[in-house]
Amino acid sequence: MIEYTYAAEIAEADREILLNSRIYTEWLAAAEKKFKVSKVHFASADFLMKGRQPLFIKLQATANLPDGRPVHGIVLVRGNAVGILVVLRCEGKPYLLLVRQPRFAITEQSSLEIPAGILDWTGDYRKVALSELEEEAQIKAEDSELIDLMDFWYNGSTPGFAASCGLLDERIRLYAIEREVTPEQLKAMDGKDQQYTEEIEWIRTEVLPYEEAGHQFVDGKNLIAMFLYERWLKAQGRSL
Repeated sequence: MIEYTYAAEIAEADREILLNSRIYTEWLAAAEKKFKVSKVHFASADFLMKGRQPLFIKLQATANLPDGRPVHGIVLVRGNAVGILVVLRCEGKPYLLLVRQPRFAITEQSSLEIPAGILDWTGDYRKVALSELEEEAQIKAEDSELIDLMDFWYNGSTPGFAASCGLLDERIRLYAIEREVTPEQLKAMDGKDQQYTEEIEWIRTEVLPYEEAGHQFVDGKNLIAMFLYERWLKAQGRSL
């Protein structure tokens, strides 16, 4: 039995929501398979604007390994996410379709990233990947077009790579998609603006030559996606 406590600023009405939220219940189920969890203190929570579901939960747990050794228990629970490397091929040359958006946490007004999103409305990675492609990249794709880079690299043994394993529970599942486009289509994909006021997202697409884009990335998932995609190409007997 886990003993629960809550910070004073967490409203009574929100406590049951936190306990029953998908991101917390999934994290706890995974944690209890490998650790003994005796206490959980909910320190804070942030909720999605479009629904009373938690976006981030900061907690302090009292937990031990099976042999009794204690482990560091501060966790920022966010749930899992997807990222999609969009490779466009135009007249024999590879390009990447990327998005720029403000990232306050890393003090960047226009962080250059692959399309991505959290699993806030479903636990289906592929559905979220297709939704994010349409929303952020303005690309309608079929499920059959998704190249599952995690399944390729890990043989299905993990939902994704850990973004910050000392604090954040999030694992990001990476996909790639390839499209042949004309010069006119390539130009049309560049510089499209999307604004999502409820989600506080201001996104602008950007098309860059594949090799040039890689030297501009500070976001780790971009580089990991490129690494895995290039090895997937090699496994297929192909090259950029």
